Amino acid sequence: RRSPEVGVNGSRRRANRPGLVACGALIDTAAMPSDQEDQVSSADQQKINEFSRLNTRLHDIEEDLSFQRKAVEELNDLGDELILVDDDEPVKWAEGECFFEVTKERAESLLEELQEQKQAKLADTEADLDSCKARLQELKTQLYAKFGSNINLEE
Repeated sequence: RRSPEVGVNGSRRRANRPGLVACGALIDTAAMPSDQEDQVSSADQQKINEFSRLNTRLHDIEEDLSFQRKAVEELNDLGDELILVDDDEPVKWAEGECFFEVTKERAESLLEELQEQKQAKLADTEADLDSCKARLQELKTQLYAKFGSNINLEE
């Protein structure tokens, strides 16, 4: 006896495509042996849900990384432009919505501090990306080991 299949958002599955849907992962219950079909345990469902959350987070982190890399590149370009400024010429520095004039040396030190902050944040984000990818791979291995080709965890 099978209960009606309901997706995570509460939508009902079409009758001609049996399977369990959970946060983007599809388990094809029609291809599973009937004794294994009912073995999608709560722990398995939690792993599928975690995979989906991590997959979404992975995409968010990758997007954030691209913005951070661009910001670091822009700061490096700013440093190149700052080299061309005369030593006795004041430099306009923006802090939020305010501009103020500083010496070239002060601008270089402010730029260096800002670059260090951005590099540290970039390194932290890259570490988050690596840990997210590692956990996704663990979950993928576990879920494919249990469900084989009956689950699709690809994008």
